[in-house]
Amino acid sequence: MRLHGSMIKKSWKNLLTVITVICMKISKPKETPANFTPAKIKKILVIRMDKVGDLVLSTPVFENLKKQLPGVHVTVLVRKYNSGVLKNNPYVDEVIEYDMLTKKNSLRKRGYDLAINLIFDFELESAYACYSSGAQFRAGYKAEYSKEFYNIQIEKDSASKYELLRNLDLLKSLGIKTTEFKSKLYPSAVEADKASKFIKTINNGSSALIIGLNPGTGRKRREWPPEKFIKLGKILTEQYNAKIVVMWGPADKKIAQNIVQNIGTGAYMSMAANITQLAALLSKISIFVCANTGPAHVAMAMDVPLVGLYGENDHINWTPPDKSKIRVISGKLCSDIKVEEVINGIKSFL
Repeated sequence: MRLHGSMIKKSWKNLLTVITVICMKISKPKETPANFTPAKIKKILVIRMDKVGDLVLSTPVFENLKKQLPGVHVTVLVRKYNSGVLKNNPYVDEVIEYDMLTKKNSLRKRGYDLAINLIFDFELESAYACYSSGAQFRAGYKAEYSKEFYNIQIEKDSASKYELLRNLDLLKSLGIKTTEFKSKLYPSAVEADKASKFIKTINNGSSALIIGLNPGTGRKRREWPPEKFIKLGKILTEQYNAKIVVMWGPADKKIAQNIVQNIGTGAYMSMAANITQLAALLSKISIFVCANTGPAHVAMAMDVPLVGLYGENDHINWTPPDKSKIRVISGKLCSDIKVEEVINGIKSFL
């Protein structure tokens, strides 16, 4: 019998969780419950140690905290790879990369009043980070072992819901009003200028239709085949006189190069870009075609018309209720989506 690598990894994580919980039950001091009053909170740690898109969809949390709790200090605990989402964010006072924490530079020494773990499905590392913050109040979603880590457990709503709204539900459960419901990114003036100069090299100052394509997803089941991107690009350049900009990251640069080469005239590799530089670049294009991955959420944060490619039902949790700036194209698998369907999605924005 051969065990799949993901099964072994999951089993190991489950075992580690059980061992950690047993150790905590033995060594953790008993807590005296206190009354939680949002108005008394002065220092908050928010934990979002997962994907780029998840952190983008958490940005309204920080804005609502700052607007509803005047004077509060907001720190966000992230991973190194997604920290760029918060660059220039005026509603975040401090960003801490989990990977850089040490005993000398621990969370416990920072004096948080409230720690919030936004991750919906229980995950040991983020739950333990919440506990080890030493915050008087520690909030997270209720799960089998959550009571060992959180002293405020939020009941889960099992119904499908846009992840951004689910994040805000956690604030509402804490008695914190929410008035902001839009993800936002904040490219710098320098990044905006770089993006403008790049676009000028493509359209020579004309008002050409510029379509962005993003072939990378990081997950096989979310990929749309390169040959379909190529066919799409050829139709757009030949029949619509469009310019094509293919986005790429280190993991999918070769795929992007192959798509550009096979589309031919009118297709270009995008500039190298971090998250906010990508946001600046996307804000300059006409329409973006992308599967369910981080750049799609960047596009939505920048109000860029998006033709989103999704597997069956994937869009329910990952697209906003307001579909005015997004066309959802879905198939049983993302790879099942036809080029003609994507063309129709693009045409609906023209």
